[in-house]
Amino acid sequence: MSIYGAFDISGSGLRAQRVRMDAISANLANQRTPGFKQVMVEFAAGDPAANSPFGVHVSAIERVPAFSGEFGTVERGTEADLADGLADGRAPLPQFNYVQAMTDGIEAVRAYEANIQALDATRSMIDSAIRVLA
Repeated sequence: MSIYGAFDISGSGLRAQRVRMDAISANLANQRTPGFKQVMVEFAAGDPAANSPFGVHVSAIERVPAFSGEFGTVERGTEADLADGLADGRAPLPQFNYVQAMTDGIEAVRAYEANIQALDATRSMIDSAIRVLA
């Protein structure tokens, strides 16, 4: 792996964590939306975009149909009513753990920041190497 490969590794981590943060924010925004299914992001090693065994990529984005046991009301003819609604205008609310979602969000932000720091460290090493050679 060349020194420039470190840029690819950190870049793949940034992309993966951004997708994870998007999913977490969608889950938080829709936690009380009838018919919404929680979004889960799975990672896998390697970066197929760069054809590299290093780094990380999003291997799956899945919707988890988990019912909380509560029902919310939806307007007739809405997408939630048509997809998951019951005949009386109620639709199941998703099962959602607010504390876990916030913890996952903090973890994703910190991982994103760590990848930015790795990019900065790589850039600093390349700058130092150029100064030594010049």
